[in-house]
Amino acid sequence: MDADTAAIIDVLELQNAQIYLRPASAVFTQQDGFSESNSDLPMLECVSAKCRAIISLQGAQVLSFCPAGKSDLLWLSSRSNFQSGQAIRGGIPVCLPWFGVNRRQADLPKHGLARTQLWTLDDVCQGDDEIIKLRFVFCSVSDDLALFPYSFLAELTVELGDKLRLSLRVTNEGQEAMPLSFALHSYFSVGEVQSVSIDGIDGREYLDNCQGLARFVQHDSLVFDREIDRVFESAAGKQAIIDGDRKITVEGEGCDTVVIWNPGAELAGAMSDVGSQYQRYVCVERGMAFADELELAAGEMAAAEMQLSSG
Repeated sequence: MDADTAAIIDVLELQNAQIYLRPASAVFTQQDGFSESNSDLPMLECVSAKCRAIISLQGAQVLSFCPAGKSDLLWLSSRSNFQSGQAIRGGIPVCLPWFGVNRRQADLPKHGLARTQLWTLDDVCQGDDEIIKLRFVFCSVSDDLALFPYSFLAELTVELGDKLRLSLRVTNEGQEAMPLSFALHSYFSVGEVQSVSIDGIDGREYLDNCQGLARFVQHDSLVFDREIDRVFESAAGKQAIIDGDRKITVEGEGCDTVVIWNPGAELAGAMSDVGSQYQRYVCVERGMAFADELELAAGEMAAAEMQLSSG
């Protein structure tokens, strides 16, 4: 962490909110149910009257968001080891400049290169409404060009209040058209996945990633009675996660692809950072991928916004 960022945090502690810079080992402890870790991966712990949130500077990844008086909206694997350059399972990974398997070169790292690199905390502010705004920046460098031969700038603004809002902007800084797909890969905390349903997608077509991306139509609410991996293109609108008496709402603009995923027991058993914990989360992701993939002209910018709330 550079001196400029540390100064910004010190100033913010003097207002009616506190932001602490701490290593992962001090934030995610065995006492809280996490695996033992000596990781010094930098985390921001943000506390105000409206909420508490934890954000990893690696990937600008929101790992926890608790509105005041409510439980955490997000799920984070207790088996995460928080090591530099390794993906963190849970929260809201920012997957870009491609989502999932790269459709042009399948041997590239899944979900792009930005989620496992450090972002820069560029600005912090708090308005009269007490909402904290943190702006993170990621600029591709020469080492990234071997994986993605296009220069780009990504900016993520995280707004922390009664709701969680993420605003993403990606700019093509090169001289030729750039392909772009992305997702805000949200993991939501639930009681029991088998009791959860998803509203807001009834009647829409989807690609089933469990059946070779065959196309089907979703009838009624979606339930999780097995592995679910479905892509709803051009879905936009609003989705709701119904978890008993709790309802989590996901909405956004400029992120029209909806991906809904839970690995189920068999696949989760082969995932070292999931295992039986698959029962405690569902992913409802928003982005632009598959048929919604973008092509940015030189100098062009794509913008997206996703908002999460709990009732």
